[in-house]
Amino acid sequence: MPKRTAILAAVVFWLMVAMSAIGWAEGEKLLIVVLDKVTWHDLLSGETNAPALRQLAEEGGVGMMCVRAGRGGGGGYLTIGAGARASSAADPETGVSLEAQGYQSGESVEGAPALRRFRAMTGWPVGDNEIVHLGIGALIRQNAEAAYPLRLGLLGGTLRRSGVRVACVGNSDTAKSVHREVVTIGMDEQGLVGIGSVGPGLRRGALPYGAGTDEGALSAAFRRAATAADVVVMDLGETSRADEYAGEMTPAAARAARSRAIERADRMLAEALSLLGRDRWAVLVITPSLRAPDPEETFAGLAPVMWSAPGSGAGLLTSSSTRRPGLIANTDIAPTVLSYFGLPLPAEVVGRPIAFASASGKPIVRLESDLLRHDAVEQARRPVFRALPILGAFALWVSAFLLLVGERVPGAVRALVRGLLLIALSAPAGMLLITWRPLPADQMLAASAALAVVIALVSSWFLGWRSGHVVPALLTVALLAYDLFRGQQMLYWSPLSYSPAAGARFYGIGNEYAGALLGASLVGASALLWPRERAGSGERFLVGFAVLALAILVGLPRYGANLGMSFASAVGAAIFILYLWRRNVGWPEVIAALFAGFLVVAGAIVADMIFRGPEASHIGRFVAAVRREGWQTMSDVVLRKLALNWTLVRASLWTDVAAAALGVLGVSVAARPPRVMAALRERSWLGPALIACFAGAAAAFLLNDSGVVAAALVLLYGAGSLAYVSLGDVGLEA
Repeated sequence: MPKRTAILAAVVFWLMVAMSAIGWAEGEKLLIVVLDKVTWHDLLSGETNAPALRQLAEEGGVGMMCVRAGRGGGGGYLTIGAGARASSAADPETGVSLEAQGYQSGESVEGAPALRRFRAMTGWPVGDNEIVHLGIGALIRQNAEAAYPLRLGLLGGTLRRSGVRVACVGNSDTAKSVHREVVTIGMDEQGLVGIGSVGPGLRRGALPYGAGTDEGALSAAFRRAATAADVVVMDLGETSRADEYAGEMTPAAARAARSRAIERADRMLAEALSLLGRDRWAVLVITPSLRAPDPEETFAGLAPVMWSAPGSGAGLLTSSSTRRPGLIANTDIAPTVLSYFGLPLPAEVVGRPIAFASASGKPIVRLESDLLRHDAVEQARRPVFRALPILGAFALWVSAFLLLVGERVPGAVRALVRGLLLIALSAPAGMLLITWRPLPADQMLAASAALAVVIALVSSWFLGWRSGHVVPALLTVALLAYDLFRGQQMLYWSPLSYSPAAGARFYGIGNEYAGALLGASLVGASALLWPRERAGSGERFLVGFAVLALAILVGLPRYGANLGMSFASAVGAAIFILYLWRRNVGWPEVIAALFAGFLVVAGAIVADMIFRGPEASHIGRFVAAVRREGWQTMSDVVLRKLALNWTLVRASLWTDVAAAALGVLGVSVAARPPRVMAALRERSWLGPALIACFAGAAAAFLLNDSGVVAAALVLLYGAGSLAYVSLGDVGLEA
C-alpha cells in the first residue's frame, strides 16, 4: 500500500508538472511583449514585413499610448511598473540609465556578483530571486519628491503577493551600454524578480551594434519562463539597439536598420507565440518609449499598443483615463494586468484598465487614419502656439500705445490695429471650425488663418464696424458649448487645444479653450445686455444664468471635467452677476460672490461623486485622494501647479499676451484716455465684464498648472474687446 501510494503520488506530481507546461496551466496567463523605440508608422510601413505583429493588430485590440513619464527624459518602463508617472535619470558617474540596471543575481558586476552588490546597496536579502535591479536605491531617491503617491515596482509586487508568478526575459545591451529596462516592469518594490533571464547569455556579437539577440537563447529562456511563471515580460531587444545607433547613420540607413530590427523581432515573437496555448494566454505588445524623429520627420508622441486576450476580438483600445477610442496612457498598463488577474487596484495606481471601443470598419484602418490626424495636429500646434500669442501681444501693446497717444493717431492706423485685434479674437473659433474634416498640417494652418479673417470680416459686416468683436465672442461660446455636449470632437482635434501626446489632458476642455470660453462669455454677455435701458430684470437673469451655466459645464465630469477652470469661471461669472444687480460693489459682496463660486464647484464635485463615482474624472479622483490621504494632497497639488506655472511664466509666449492685456487695462485705469472713458460710458456692461475677466483670469492663473495660458486667453477677450471698441468711433462728446 505505501508503495502504491508513493507511485500514485509520483504520477500525480508529474501530471501537475506536465499540466503546468506552456499553455496548459489552469488560470490566466499573460505575455507582455516589449517592442521599444518604434512608431505605428514603422510597424505599418510597406517596407517592413512583420506578419506576426500584423496578425495581432488585425485580430486583437489596437491603440496609441501616451508614453509621457515623470520629470526628466526617462522612466517609461518604470512608469509602467509603478502604475503612475516615475522618473529615471542617468547615473551621474557612469552616464548609464538607472532604469537599465537589471542583472542576473549571479552575474558579475564590476568584479563582484550582482546579488552581493545588491545586498550592500539596499540591505535587503536576495533569497532565491534570479534577477536584481541595482538601480532601485537611486530610483527610490529620485522619485521620493513626487507630488503624488508613487510606489516603484507596484505591479510586480502586487502580483507576487497575490501568488501570480512573474518572469522577465530579454536583453537589449549594445557595445555602448547595458539595457535591461524590462526588469523595472516586472520587479517588486525591492527591485527583485523571481524568475527570468536578462544576462549576457541572450546576446551574440553582431554589427552594427556590437550585440544582437541570440534567437535560440531567447527562445530557450522564454520556454523556461513560460513554464514557471504566469506573467512573462519579454524584451525583444532589436529595435532598442537600432534606435541607439540611429544617430550615427544616415536617415536612409537608419530606416532600413529599423525595418530589419522589426522583422527580426517579429520572427522571435512568432516563435514565442507558437509555444503558447492561445486559449489561456493573453498577449500585450507595448512600446514604453518612442524613438526620436528622423530629419524632416514629425509625428505625435503616441506609441503602439496591442492587446489580444482569449475571446476579446478586434477593436480600438481605450480607458477611462482617456475616454477616447484608440488612445490609452502608459499608466493604464499596470491596472490592465492586475484586472486581468482579478486583483484590486492599489491606491497609488493612476491609470485604469484597458477596454474595447467599437469602431466602424476595421479598427486598424481607423487607427491609421487617426494616427495621421494626430501627427498633423501636433505639427500644426507648434506654429499656432507661436503665431497667435505673438499676434495678440502685438495688437494689444500697439492698442495701449494708440490709446495713450489719443486723437493724433490717423484713423487708418486705428482701423488696421482693430482688424488685427478682431483676427486674434476670431482665431480660437476658426481653429474649432477647421476640425470638421482631417487636414494636413499646412492646410490646417492656412484654413485656420483664412477662417479667422472670414469671421472678422463677417462680424464687421453683420454688426457693423463698431461691434465687430461681438460675433467672434458669441461664436466661440456657441461652438464650445455645442462641442462639450456633443463629445468634444472639435476640442480633441483643434491645434489650439490640449495635446494627447503631452499627457496633461485627454478629454473635456483644456485650459486654452476654457480661458477663451470664460473671456468670450463675459464679453458676449455684456454685448447682449447693451444698451442698459434695454436690460430688464428678466434679461439680466437669463444672461447671468447662462454665464453661470457655462461655468458649471466646464466642471461637470461628463463634459468639461476641468476643476481649476470651473472654479475660475465660477469666480468670473459670480462677480459679473453681482454687477448685474448692484452698481456699487464692496468687499462683502465680492466675498459673497467668491463663496458662490465655491458652491458652484462643490456642486460639480457632488454631481461627479453621485452620478459617476469617485474614480470617474479628475475631480472625483482628487476628492478621493484627499479623503484617503488627507489635506496634504491638496497642498501638494497647489505647490505642483505653482511650480509649473512659474516655469511657464518665464518661458511661454502667453505671458506676453497677459502682460500686453494688463498693459491695456493699466493704461485705461491710470491714464483714463478719453476714448476708453467714452467706450465704457457707451457700453455700460463692458466695465463689469472687464472686472469679471480680471478676477476670473487671476483665479485661472492661481488654480491651474498652465494657468498663464488660460489667464492670457481670458484677458485677450476682455482687454482686446475694450481696445477694439475704444479705437473705433465712440461718442467722445459725451
